[in-house]
Amino acid sequence: MAKEISYIIGKKSYTPKRNVLDKENLKIIEKQFSLSIPLITGAKINDKKKETNIFIGKEIDLQEFFYKKYLLEKYDVSLDMIIDMALEGFKKACLLNYKKYDQALIGLTEKDVVVPDFYSFRQKILEEINEAN
Repeated sequence: MAKEISYIIGKKSYTPKRNVLDKENLKIIEKQFSLSIPLITGAKINDKKKETNIFIGKEIDLQEFFYKKYLLEKYDVSLDMIIDMALEGFKKACLLNYKKYDQALIGLTEKDVVVPDFYSFRQKILEEINEAN
């Protein structure tokens, strides 16, 4: 099985899987640069050995929010959202950067990677492509 990629749209939607070496993968990312609203929030990359999730946003430590209450206001998240993530067993989360007025929070595992912007995201995808060659 070759390395496969599917892009994450929003919190829970995925594009169909395709070979990571497919030239269309870079076209999708380049098209995102021309949009004023981010649609792609990450990618899921599968190969025989591992599954990697790459998210675009801000990585946060959930425990910090219990000790530093000003972070709730700074990132515009509710304590209920943080508690829900913690109860699901997550220690870290990612504030996805696709919603302007309503924060979207997604739980992270130890294997997940968070990048701050689409330029870094494109670089990570290029690394995956080069690794597959």
